[in-house]
Amino acid sequence: MHVFITGGTKGNGKALVDEFLAKGVLVSFTGTSDKSIEQASITHKNSKAFVLDVRDIDAMGEIAKQAVHQFGPIDIWINNAGVPQMGHKHISDLPKNNVDSLIDVNITGMVYGTQVALSLMKEQNNGIVYNMEGLGSNGMIIAGEVLYGGTKRFLTYFSKGANKELKHTNVRVGTLQPGMVFTGFLLDNMTEQGMPIARILGSHPEQVATFLVKGMLKGKRKVSYLTNLRMIGRFLKYPFVRQNKDVKVT
Repeated sequence: MHVFITGGTKGNGKALVDEFLAKGVLVSFTGTSDKSIEQASITHKNSKAFVLDVRDIDAMGEIAKQAVHQFGPIDIWINNAGVPQMGHKHISDLPKNNVDSLIDVNITGMVYGTQVALSLMKEQNNGIVYNMEGLGSNGMIIAGEVLYGGTKRFLTYFSKGANKELKHTNVRVGTLQPGMVFTGFLLDNMTEQGMPIARILGSHPEQVATFLVKGMLKGKRKVSYLTNLRMIGRFLKYPFVRQNKDVKVT
């Protein structure tokens, strides 16, 4: 089996790379620079790293071909690359560069990744693309995260729609819902006021990756970690077990 993961050098992406490799899966993954790939320190013989800007569909298509040449047909493609909204700024105060990056990476990059993956998978008539959900995917609105949430809301709609277009094939588009994960992505933008809830609902990347990979290897179209049942259980347990006390705002 061959898995391709964008944004695989840190956070959720790296945890997924590590977990798939631990399961004996061949993994191609991308980072934004040679430096980010070097810092990830993933040297497993069954992995291959590529420098990629997901906003460049031509480069993405070429790298996908190289990955296929290296490890064979891609069975699972994960669009994980994403950027956060800066400093919980309201939409009226959000700088242009952050507006552009949120739209270009979280939406355009995800769409490009889906297009490239589907072009390969439809030819082989097999495979599944997973898009990484986040805050906003379920319609929840939080001030200071409006544009980021909007990109994730679009991702969920887009994934369901793309999957409908594939109903006469053996190719699928699914989603991954990791919930609140203690990565730099989360903690760099977390406030002290938000930490009590984060400590209750948050999980470490390795813990979430184990669950998500298990679901993907079973072929599930939607793999959700932080379900309503899990959230209720966390709140009920918290008065007795103070978990994640060591996690702090960075």
